[in-house]
Amino acid sequence: MASVIDWHAHHTAPEVADRIKELTGKRPQIDAHDSTDLAQRVREMDEVGIDIQLICQGAGVYADQLPAEQALEIVRQSNDMLGQRIRAHKDRLFGVTALSLKNIDASVQEIERTAAEGFRAVLLYPHVDGEMLIDTPAMEPIFNKICQLNLPIFLHGAGTAQSASLKRLEDGGAGVAYAVLSDGEVAECCLRMIASGVFDRYPNLRIVIRSSGGGIPLLLHRFFWKHKGPKGEQRYSEIFLEHFLIDCASSDAPTLAFLITKMGENNIVFGSDYCGGLGPLGKAFNALSQQANPEHVKRFTEKNSRQLLHI
Repeated sequence: MASVIDWHAHHTAPEVADRIKELTGKRPQIDAHDSTDLAQRVREMDEVGIDIQLICQGAGVYADQLPAEQALEIVRQSNDMLGQRIRAHKDRLFGVTALSLKNIDASVQEIERTAAEGFRAVLLYPHVDGEMLIDTPAMEPIFNKICQLNLPIFLHGAGTAQSASLKRLEDGGAGVAYAVLSDGEVAECCLRMIASGVFDRYPNLRIVIRSSGGGIPLLLHRFFWKHKGPKGEQRYSEIFLEHFLIDCASSDAPTLAFLITKMGENNIVFGSDYCGGLGPLGKAFNALSQQANPEHVKRFTEKNSRQLLHI
């Protein structure tokens, strides 16, 4: 297989988790395979054939449960720790900037600071304290800076808008509820961006949605409403395909084939949801190996990402 760029990988710095525990009394759970030894990560990438991996951090989710000043401290620490650890592998590991949207001006500065250090994308979650800001005027400085620096956004669900009743579910049920709710949040976020004219004002903005696109490909035929913008009337589905891509993390072979049919190979990038260990990577590559058209596979494992990342 040709060069592979992995859009969906995670790392949580234990130092950040410890600081969150100091502030909240509860330490975020870190995946058992997540290691500070990123050289081991690169060796595992080599074993399966991944050339580049983008690493996002969960600090933004935890930080937004804190007061604004502490939230900013956490995301800065997280970006600093990730920047230090990827420095020795800067041609293989790309940072994705964590933000806390509780302080917009500081977030703009953080985007600029981390981009200067080589970070290649910006991580956004749909909610801040349960409130969706994505289609409000507060986000304009964020979008403006992202477009000024020609960075893509990685949109990840957070599941922060769960109702109290869902928290009564057992661990397994709560996990399923998280997945379903976070997908719903992501879909709502995308619709709000289209309806509010975000892409009218920022026509070059590109967004990658994690894990098969938050269920949107299955619902894309329902995006038949029209938005009137600078290009005249366009269906929501048309605008969505102009500005959004999805990663294929968590997809088995039949699901990936469906995504290619619904989204087209130009709107998909490779993602593994890797935290460490070969399990997620093996699953992701197994789905790839069963696709019929090798040119489609090359398009979304490499070409689309190179265009997004300008590499």
